[in-house]
Amino acid sequence: LYASMAIFLGQSLEMKDRLMMMDVLDASNLEQLLTEILNIAKYALFIQMWGMVILTLGFSYEGYDFSTSLYYGFFHSISAFCNAGFALFNNNLEGFVVSPMIHGTIAALIILGGLGFMVLREMMDVLSAKRKISQFTLHSKVVLTTTAVLLATGAIYIFFSEFLNTLDSYSLWEKIQIAFFQSVTLRTAGFNSIPFASLHAHTIFLMIQFMFIGVIPGSTAGGIKTTSLAILFQSIRTTLRGKDQVVIFNRKISPSVVVKTTALTFLSIVGVSVVLLVMLKVEPQKDFLSLFFEVVSAFGTVGLSLGITPLLTSMGKFVIVVMMFVG
Repeated sequence: LYASMAIFLGQSLEMKDRLMMMDVLDASNLEQLLTEILNIAKYALFIQMWGMVILTLGFSYEGYDFSTSLYYGFFHSISAFCNAGFALFNNNLEGFVVSPMIHGTIAALIILGGLGFMVLREMMDVLSAKRKISQFTLHSKVVLTTTAVLLATGAIYIFFSEFLNTLDSYSLWEKIQIAFFQSVTLRTAGFNSIPFASLHAHTIFLMIQFMFIGVIPGSTAGGIKTTSLAILFQSIRTTLRGKDQVVIFNRKISPSVVVKTTALTFLSIVGVSVVLLVMLKVEPQKDFLSLFFEVVSAFGTVGLSLGITPLLTSMGKFVIVVMMFVG
């Protein structure tokens, strides 16, 4: 966003910002960097515009007048794509739990915003026939595979664990939609279409793990990133098989990358543990699982809660704010 606005306003990027952006966007020169930044802005605007259109139609179908529907569509499209999680309703999106045009569009925006702009660029190249799927970079292959596995795993677990509990009063198709949406929103999106306080403890614990993982480097969301999870998984698998080189999709991963990933994950676990310990001290009246959920949600910049956020003390809220900055 900063780079896009600087270009639109006719300002030049500082050298350190240029180098950082060239590394992130895999650009070899300044001209290519500017092209990539403009493409990112174009993709983001295009996706959010169509999200706004569909959501406006969805809110109109729900009975809102056109101006209100347009406003809601505009706001929630940006909030979903940017993984902000802000909703303009007191109960988040619980009032639209069986409105597929609304929660389905928001889920799609969350996924697209969480994939990262490098992956979006390659997907656009495939759609425009400039690239074949087999020509995806290692980064995109890891991102898409890990994302698909995590979304499916979360949805399946939530579906079966809450089948006779929170999802009991819904039809089979509605259960599938609700389970999938909750799995998507755990990718640091922050929306919910069912009250989380009514979920089983084991479901909440799984959600904590998914929030800790987060999504993709270079995306609009947080967490330790799915690429880190993929590298750690392959590293453990390599060690158990007695081999030395970590390989993903027939590509060798640099030992320095594995070390950095391990260090980042370790520091994240330590950070979450320390903050949780502090929260247990300053919020002795709150139960452990709710505080654990709150801390990890803050670390992953998710924004989900089991309803205890307004009940925290001033010190507790301050600790959560600091954790969001750290995350």
